[in-house]
This record gives sequence, C-alpha cells and structure tokens, in this order.
Amino acid sequence: MLKELWARMRGADRWPEVQATVRSVLRYEEPSARGRYVFSRRLADVTFAYMDTRQEHQYGSITVEDSSSLYDAKEDDTFMIRLNPAHPERYYSPETTRSYL
Repeated sequence: MLKELWARMRGADRWPEVQATVRSVLRYEEPSARGRYVFSRRLADVTFAYMDTRQEHQYGSITVEDSSSLYDAKEDDTFMIRLNPAHPERYYSPETTRSYL
C-alpha cells in the first residue's frame, strides 16, 4: 500500500509499462534484528533486461522478498515494469523492496 502511494505521488503509476525478461536470480538470507530478537529475511536479487520506449536495450535489477511472485522466477521469465519516460534507465515495479524512481 505504501509503495503504491509513493509511486502515485511520484507519477510512476502513469509511466509506460514494458515487459522485462529475467536474466538471473540470486536468492539469499539477510539477518535482521529487532530488539532482542534476531530473524532473517529471505530475499532475491533479480537482474533483468528490457527495451525502453526508444527501442534501446536496458538492464536493471530489483530486490524482492520471498512473498513476491518474482522470488521463484527463472531465467527467461517475464514480468512488467514501468519506465520513467524522461529517464528510461529508471523503472518501477511494485514487487521490489526498493524503488528506482
């Protein structure tokens, strides 16, 4: 919910949508502490390729949590991202734990 609100405020919800193709997925656990409790989050770095609105090849990566549909992605799987029309190297996906707006 917060990510979608942030995207709407930045205008990313109006950016053109393009298809991205997964090139690699690196899964790992990240330890985290809250007070006296230590737990780990399962994350995956997803590297992908896409064609921008000028038909030029671009590459990017996002980090997703294990609750994301992209956590179990494999090479050549596809998903949708939104591109900043002024800066095609900047993109947005609601799946990510970080945004590249």
